[in-house]
Amino acid sequence: MKVIGVNSGTSIDSLDIGFFKISKNNIKFICGQDFKYPNILSNQIRSLGPNSTILNVDNISIKLGEFVGRKINIFLKSNNINAELIGMHGQTIHHANDIKSTTTIQITEADSVALLTGLNVAHDFRKKDVVCGGTAAPFVPILDHILFKSIKRPFIAQNLGGIANTTLVHKSFNKTIGYDSGPANSLIDKVVYKYSDGKYLFDKNGEMASKGKIYKPLLDKILSNNYFRRKPPKSTGNIEFGIQYVNDLISYCKIKRLDVKDILATLTEVTVESISQSYEQFILKNNKVNKVILSGGGTKNGFLIERLKKRLPMIDFAISDESGMPSRFKECALFAYLAYLRINNIKIDLKNITGSKHKSILGKISSG
Repeated sequence: MKVIGVNSGTSIDSLDIGFFKISKNNIKFICGQDFKYPNILSNQIRSLGPNSTILNVDNISIKLGEFVGRKINIFLKSNNINAELIGMHGQTIHHANDIKSTTTIQITEADSVALLTGLNVAHDFRKKDVVCGGTAAPFVPILDHILFKSIKRPFIAQNLGGIANTTLVHKSFNKTIGYDSGPANSLIDKVVYKYSDGKYLFDKNGEMASKGKIYKPLLDKILSNNYFRRKPPKSTGNIEFGIQYVNDLISYCKIKRLDVKDILATLTEVTVESISQSYEQFILKNNKVNKVILSGGGTKNGFLIERLKKRLPMIDFAISDESGMPSRFKECALFAYLAYLRINNIKIDLKNITGSKHKSILGKISSG
């Protein structure tokens, strides 16, 4: 099938759209494009959270749906594409997982997208996993299992989005495990946005962090969070590492009179340490792994990658672009693939990844 995949990350800087050719065990990237959000719309999205009114959430969800539908049409026309289906994740405004329950909310009105494009839209993939007892994340191991077939297994696929998603990829999907290790870019991005009064959305190439010094008390304080010691399956979001967390973090840093470069150097080290410690706790004890394939926006942060390589010198790191899947559009590929599975009513067993108690068909369909 010819499928469009749509994704918007936690940095809310742009909408990513990719086009893929998919069969049950194969996916091929054809082309992709990103579209910047208008400042008004991105600020409206950032204002949303678990305490927002239903009316406000619904209004912005419809605006987002119209924006996404228009941009997909531009993408289709400019690339002369005939697509059969759209897979859309939607914009996460809340995700929280504790030991007993998970709450996850994505917006972007799928009916608006279907109406504007005339295509069926598969969406709302996470809710079925929640009702099946799962953590609703990460889902990227589903894709990782069919990618990078030339690489010897087991290996690690590491996504560096807002949250760091880790997959231990085995030959058998039943042995593949996945989890969120903690923040990748989310804390860094939010601090940059706050300190620049919205002028900047991220620390380009880690330039600011590279000029700062790690403040050990802050590093230890963040890494003492119980989430890092929880065993998989686990996922995280805006309760553990969201805007309230960042506001408290900034208040602490102001009391300590920390320079923003030192804060960013420390937060970059939090990402490096939390990923590395998760490998040591949950993967390397029982698996011989010497290869990690990196993807996500964090691959553009040269300072972060440099620190990660220094922390884990025994590991060979590579970028997913080198193996045929552009890092920027890997999450688009995931939602295109989930759409393919949904339209073909293919069940997935996520017991080892999310803790789901049942095989399930993920997602809903809005008809075009």
